[in-house]
Amino acid sequence: MLTRILKWFGLLVAVVVLAAVLFLWWASGGQTDTAAVSPAQVTQVAGAPRAADPAATPTALTVMTFNIGYGRGPAGDLSGPWTREHILRHLDGLAAQIADSGADLVAMQEVDLASARSHDIDEAGYLLDRLGWPARSCSVTWENNYVPFPYWPPSRHYGRMKSGQCVLSRWPIARATRYRQDKPANNPFWRNWFYLDRAIDHVVVTLGERELHVFNVHLEAFDAESRRTQAERLVELVGAEPSPLTVVLGDFNALPPDAPQRSGFPDEPDIDYGDDTIARVAATPGLTEVLLGDGGALTHPADTPNRRLDYIFHRAGLTEDSARVLSEAPVWSDHLPVVARFRIATP
Repeated sequence: MLTRILKWFGLLVAVVVLAAVLFLWWASGGQTDTAAVSPAQVTQVAGAPRAADPAATPTALTVMTFNIGYGRGPAGDLSGPWTREHILRHLDGLAAQIADSGADLVAMQEVDLASARSHDIDEAGYLLDRLGWPARSCSVTWENNYVPFPYWPPSRHYGRMKSGQCVLSRWPIARATRYRQDKPANNPFWRNWFYLDRAIDHVVVTLGERELHVFNVHLEAFDAESRRTQAERLVELVGAEPSPLTVVLGDFNALPPDAPQRSGFPDEPDIDYGDDTIARVAATPGLTEVLLGDGGALTHPADTPNRRLDYIFHRAGLTEDSARVLSEAPVWSDHLPVVARFRIATP
């Protein structure tokens, strides 16, 4: 009898292990594009200025970088699950904040495109519609059949995931390219099965007879070695594009070189920002960081900011008129947006 019980118990364990392996194999799949370099999806809707109209070429441009945290709000990843009404309320708030800023272009990170955690809302399309703008480009940076995070209880799992980063624009978008970055080698292999692909997007926006080159950035948050490597790749990509009408912006997950505190933040005590990512990017020939001043430059966490993670850089074809962090209440993400207004130099 004992032998029979042990046999059935062993069979049960084997079935459970096999089921778990099959589930993980299925859940970690689902990526539709695994190329290192690929075109981002560009969508144009009616109402864009004519691309080659000299009269439509602007003399000024306002840009914004905004990690929108997929519309969950400032509470963070562990605050879910969220109702559809909660997500829509925050998306409406994000759209209003972008519109009120006077931005002509916004580079966004952490945008859900068809994810269970945000009720399958195409957030880029929703925001584009609310803004009434004509153009967007999006690249997918996180796509899995099922993401079992947060780990417990299962009711909080993210589930099906399709998320990325996007540029929304008042001006036509000619083309866009996504440069996928390697996942952290220091991560356990099973974590990388479900980990997002950090990316650098190169988006070309048509300003009448001229082209604006936009690099939308979302660098590694938790692994300094990967963040440094990705910054080096960014410098290479920006250096390969000599246009004076170039702006580099996004969530760099890195601190300014002169930041007095580099670790031990109460909201994320385990992250060490002791790397030179921003110094490396700022040293790119011809690239200038916008001036935000002291004290008001903190962008994260949005409700009680204690560090700066979000930046805007530009080349000489854009002359800075003003730049600031939008910190007025209410806040709609865990990051505060950064907005900069430029004068466009005459060619």
